[in-house]
Amino acid sequence: MSGTEQKLSLYEFSSCPFCRRVRSFLSSLGEDVESRDVSQSREHLQDLVNATGSQRVPCLRIEGGDGDVRWMPESAHIIDYLKDHFASQ
Repeated sequence: MSGTEQKLSLYEFSSCPFCRRVRSFLSSLGEDVESRDVSQSREHLQDLVNATGSQRVPCLRIEGGDGDVRWMPESAHIIDYLKDHFASQ
């Protein structure tokens, strides 16, 4: 995936326009990121709420090679992150 081998998961739901915006950008990069649809999985929704205190999507879960996990909400921030880490590859 990236030089630092990050595992990315996108918490989303299909009818969310901001989620579609992130998914479209990922497609343009050719990046395959695990989709975790919070409207289809109570477990995914609970993971999101436990980690962020909110049900707001999209939210990108970033797991580094060292096991450190970060959560990034907001489609604009997610796209900026993806541009910085994947667009030049």
